[in-house]
Amino acid sequence: MKRFSVLFFFVLFLMGCSFNGLMSESYNGEKVQTDEEAAELLEDENLLKKDGLESRYAFLNSNTVFEGIAEGGKKKTLSPGQYMTGKDIEPGRYKAATDLASAIVVYDEQGDSVLETALNYYSTEAVLELQEGYRVDYVTRQGEITLMPFDEEYDTVFPAGLHTVGTHLEAGLYTLLTKELPVRRENSEDNIYFNAEGMSSMSLSNPDNEIDRESGISVTLYKGDTIITEHPFVLEKH
Repeated sequence: MKRFSVLFFFVLFLMGCSFNGLMSESYNGEKVQTDEEAAELLEDENLLKKDGLESRYAFLNSNTVFEGIAEGGKKKTLSPGQYMTGKDIEPGRYKAATDLASAIVVYDEQGDSVLETALNYYSTEAVLELQEGYRVDYVTRQGEITLMPFDEEYDTVFPAGLHTVGTHLEAGLYTLLTKELPVRRENSEDNIYFNAEGMSSMSLSNPDNEIDRESGISVTLYKGDTIITEHPFVLEKH
């Protein structure tokens, strides 16, 4: 029953991801064969098999080494456009916040996308660790956004963006209470944790909804790892 439940929610997840390029537009309608390796990885370790997910999780295409920038930066207001870190924006850790429909895309020094996140009513802020050579694209039809230098910590609920484990997020064992957690590992292969029964970002944005602490999965984070996510997430330290 557990295996069926996990696979069922994973299929729903992939159906949703078809709008983000996960499923080929040339799909011919033939029966999809079960990937036993992917099914076992999901059931046993709560991890997604990464093959074929590069369009969904852009950072998988990047070879950048995240420096874990924990401070610095200078206030900067962005109009729609492209900005280079080191030229237009000072390197540093920033918070960007707005409830107006917009998007932020961060590219590494080679021009590969590492983060794509939409800001709106359901996800109103993002934390950006911007290092030399990174490009930031801001897309909106509704005005400007301000990047504010940011050196604070979060307790349980974290916004979308880049979060390197070490200074503002302790290493250790956590419980993930939301749907997914993509992690760039410093010393091993990247992981994408998937919690079939976790809260969605839409549910999380509703202040009337309580955090469901009965539906968590275990996640281990090491110093130097970087979480790269387009959605807010909930982690509780053990």
